[in-house]
Amino acid sequence: MQKFIVCIADGAADDPSLCPEGTPLELAETPVLDSMTRHSVAGLSYTIPEGYSPDSDVGNMSLFGYSPTLYHNGRAPIEAAALGLSVSADDLIWRVTFCRTEHGAITAPCASSITQEEGEALIQALNAECSDTSFTFVSNKTYRHLLIQKNGRLLLEEHNHNNGEQGLPAFATSGPHMLQGIPLETKLCCYPVPLQIIIKKASALLAEHSTKTNALWLWGQGSPYSLPDFATLYQTNGCVVSGIPLLHGLGYMAEMEVISHPSFTGLPDTDLKAKAQAALTFLQEPDNNIAFIHVEAPDHCGHLGDATGKKNAIERIDRELLPLLLQEMPDACITVTTDHLTPAATKAHAHGAVPFITYHPELPLQTSVRRFTEAECNKGVHLAKDTLLLDTLQDLTI
Repeated sequence: MQKFIVCIADGAADDPSLCPEGTPLELAETPVLDSMTRHSVAGLSYTIPEGYSPDSDVGNMSLFGYSPTLYHNGRAPIEAAALGLSVSADDLIWRVTFCRTEHGAITAPCASSITQEEGEALIQALNAECSDTSFTFVSNKTYRHLLIQKNGRLLLEEHNHNNGEQGLPAFATSGPHMLQGIPLETKLCCYPVPLQIIIKKASALLAEHSTKTNALWLWGQGSPYSLPDFATLYQTNGCVVSGIPLLHGLGYMAEMEVISHPSFTGLPDTDLKAKAQAALTFLQEPDNNIAFIHVEAPDHCGHLGDATGKKNAIERIDRELLPLLLQEMPDACITVTTDHLTPAATKAHAHGAVPFITYHPELPLQTSVRRFTEAECNKGVHLAKDTLLLDTLQDLTI
């Protein structure tokens, strides 16, 4: 069976209208990607269905071959799956993000300088402060954590019912990366009262205990759910190579092999060569035919407003990840794409079609799409909004 490698450069795409001097993809020097594009099927695909927030849980679920409209039920339960948490169906799991605020508005959507040890210590302090409540904080990774709300699903249903009777909309929230500069009180007042209290109480404690974070935000809520087994759905084994808990959770929920390592940091210093080697080792087995390699760095830089850092992260993929894959597995079908747009100008995710190329050395030479960029891929094929990119790969005739 054909070997497939899907390289996901998280948030690598940008909004050309916000980049008068060129997007990071356009400004990046990517000779390997340029060469691959000449022997590829290239174009645009949609990873975020209408009505869904343009976030990584939705986008990567789509890239893994699962329609979010059928399966998605919140981000936090995915991250809980990565930790192997056993949670009641009546409970609610919330994503906890440590951030920074000034004058009541988010200025830094993630306190990325917090170390693992500092994050764990803060979670311990939060649990000690909230020991007499129905809330339990769960440590995860640096600034990313979870909150379990006992019987939270039922309480949120009651909150939404009461809102409906008053002619108010159902509760909805966004991640802090989508709320930068917005007065948080305008969003906090929409939460059920017990959650308003816990957010304020916890934020005050963080400000007291740390100089790196002074607030937390709760979002991505949901009760536990599962995905169909990937091997059954696609008739082959798959793996996920990533340093991000969200991607680990998606992999575990789909019963794929999840490959991580301390050197997979989710930051610009992540070990790309080690990621490539991990995927190649997995694909050596005859029953293992699809490897997803996830690189968080472009998205991380986008949220910091660092367009140059984003460009550099893309160049590292071209320089360190792709050459090793091409050298060690020359007959593989390699897709390069992204899960959503993260314009550096706005520091937030955005809706829109994302570029992709699917390379194989035996594909005929094409010149209509010359580079892996937003504008160039717009000249290629446009997949329908309800088409999963993974399904098109399996239909590819080589």
